[in-house]
Amino acid sequence: MNRRLAWTILAVVAIPGCARSSADTARRDGGAGAVQSGTAAAPSTLDALSTDLAPGSRTSPAITEADLRTRVFIFADDSMLGRNAPGEGDRKAADYLAGELKRLGLEPAGENGTYFQEVPMPRVGAASPAPGPVPTGRNVVAVLRGSDPALRGQYVAIGAHKDHEGISYRVVDHDSARAVALARMRLEITGRGPSPQEIRATIDSIRRLRPARRDSVFNGADDDGSGSMAMLEIAEAMVNAPTRPRRSVLFVWHTGEEDGLVGSGYFTSHPTVPRDSIVAQVNLDMIGRGGADDTPGGGPDYLMVVGHRRLSTELGDLVDSVNARQAAPLRFDLSWDDPNHPQQIYGRSDHASYARYRIPVVFFFTGLHADYHEVTDEPQYLDYPHYTRIVKYIHDVVRAIGDRPARLRVNR
Repeated sequence: MNRRLAWTILAVVAIPGCARSSADTARRDGGAGAVQSGTAAAPSTLDALSTDLAPGSRTSPAITEADLRTRVFIFADDSMLGRNAPGEGDRKAADYLAGELKRLGLEPAGENGTYFQEVPMPRVGAASPAPGPVPTGRNVVAVLRGSDPALRGQYVAIGAHKDHEGISYRVVDHDSARAVALARMRLEITGRGPSPQEIRATIDSIRRLRPARRDSVFNGADDDGSGSMAMLEIAEAMVNAPTRPRRSVLFVWHTGEEDGLVGSGYFTSHPTVPRDSIVAQVNLDMIGRGGADDTPGGGPDYLMVVGHRRLSTELGDLVDSVNARQAAPLRFDLSWDDPNHPQQIYGRSDHASYARYRIPVVFFFTGLHADYHEVTDEPQYLDYPHYTRIVKYIHDVVRAIGDRPARLRVNR
C-alpha cells in the first residue's frame, strides 16, 4: 500500500534504548551485513523451506492456510532484503515468483518470452540523472489460458505489488517498536490507549522471555506479501481445477508500488497483452489482517471493498453475488470507497493505473494496522484463517468474471 500518495502521520517512538520516527526511514538495497534481524542467526526461512517448493512440492492444489503460511514466511523472510525496488530484494522476489510460476506451468507473459517486464525506475529526487543505465525494477507477468476458444483472447487481470520498503539505516528493538505501535492503534480504535507505564510493563514482561530483538528489515508480510502469495495460491488452484476459466487469467505482480504505482503505471502504458482485451482488474493489497485489534470496525468476517461500482455496476453486482454464495459470507466495509474519505484509498494502489484506462476494477484490502510500513510487519502477525477465507473468495470472484458469457459493461 502506497503511503506517499496520501497524508502521513508522524509518530516518534521514545523508549529507553529505542527511538525512531515512522517518517524518518532511509532505504537502501542492503547487503547481508546491513541486515539487523528479529529472527536470530539461524538459517533463513527461505533456506529452511525451499524444499517445500521444489518439484514434488508439498503445496496442495487447494487454497489452504498451511500453503499461505509457508509462502508468506518465504516471501517476507529477511533474506528478501525488504524487496526494495529497484534493487537486489526486488530481483530476489521476482526470481522466486518466476520459479513458482514455471513449476505450476503458467505461460510467461513478460518480455522476450520471459516472466519479466523491466520497468525503468529513475532515482526519485535526484537533481540530475545519474550517469549510466537507468535502474529497473521487474514486473512479473504470467497467463493461464482460458478454456473457451471464443473468449480466451480476453483477460481477467489479477494483481498485487511485490515490492516493499527495503532496509532501514536505523536499527530498532522490534518488541519495543511494536508495543508502541499497538498502543497507538488501540488509541485509534477504542479512544483510550495504554499509559507509558503500561507500555513499559509490557516490554519488561517480554524482556523476561527473551532479549531485545534488533531489527531493520521492512519485511512487508501483509504489505503486500499477503496479496502476492494469495495470487500464487489462486494460480495453483486454477491450474489444478477440473476446468479452467473460459477467459484467460493474467497474473501481474507489480514492482514500484511504494514509489508511486510505478510498475502498474508502466504495465498499463506498455501492456504485454492488448490493453483493450483486459475485461477487469482485481487488486489485492494488504489482505492478511483485518481483526478487531487491527483496524476500526475489524473482525473475523471483515473485508474492505473499493472501486467495484465506480466503472461497472455489473462488476459490483458480481462481487456482491459471489460473496452471498460463500458458505460464510464476508462483511464488506465500503466506507473507504467514499470519494470524500480522507485516506483517498482509491488512488493509492495499483488498480488506479488500470482504472485510468476505463478498465473495471475492484480492490480488496483489510485496512491499515499498527505494523503498516514498520519493520514489525512480519509473517507471524497475519490472521491466517481469516486470510485464507478472503483468498478463496477472491478466487471465486476471478473465476466468475472469467466464466461470464458477456464482457462486463463499463456503464458509469
